[in-house]
Amino acid sequence: MKKIIAAAVALSAMALAAAPAAAFTYPAAGVTAQEVAAVIRAKGLTAEITTDEQGDPMIKGSSDDLNWRVYFYGCEGGRCSSLQFSAGFDLDDGLTAAKCNEWNYTKRFGRCALDGEQDPYVRYDIDVAKGYSSETMAYAFETWTLIVPTFSEFIGY
Repeated sequence: MKKIIAAAVALSAMALAAAPAAAFTYPAAGVTAQEVAAVIRAKGLTAEITTDEQGDPMIKGSSDDLNWRVYFYGCEGGRCSSLQFSAGFDLDDGLTAAKCNEWNYTKRFGRCALDGEQDPYVRYDIDVAKGYSSETMAYAFETWTLIVPTFSEFIGY
């Protein structure tokens, strides 16, 4: 009998340890940089919180040896109503508008844009103003970490 109870306790402990953290809903006013950084860090990546040129929060991160940023918009009282994942690529010869448009036409997630030197950027916007959860933020981040290497390969980086 003691062996059965010990086995049941051990199995219960293993199930609790394997259970994911409970998802929670962010307030309707949006998310904070700390909340987004926590999702990124939970995936085993670094997330350095800093500020952009306008003084809004910004996160510097990387995955698959590719650097990217998370920009925050519509910030009031530390909560921001939308955010944008962005990765830029400095190419020797730039990228043609036709190649950028090919990406935009054939890919549903991630938008290609060119800077003044024809260097490509891929961006992914998320509106969190009307409510969002830690679980959906994790899914959005997983999508981002698939977009970046796919885009990098597409542009020949």
